Amino acid sequence: MKEHTQTHPKFTWLFLATPKRHPGCPPVIVRFSADTEDAARQAFPGWSLTFAAKIRTESPCRFAFHDYASGMSLAFDTGEVRHA
Repeated sequence: MKEHTQTHPKFTWLFLATPKRHPGCPPVIVRFSADTEDAARQAFPGWSLTFAAKIRTESPCRFAFHDYASGMSLAFDTGEVRHA
């Protein structure tokens, strides 16, 4: 049984974030799945956010690992997961 697409956020939003109480702190990357940028920003009250990226939820995902000592690299590509 497929779930309706409106139940799943359409985008993953990435921001560079610093806590408002500590503005001199180095920024960290935060991510949140939401339909709109405003909805994603509302998930981080108390943070100063700078937009970094908007990624479609349906887009493929790649995980890569590299061992510098041996020079070995591994990469895994995944697609959207659908339930039948």
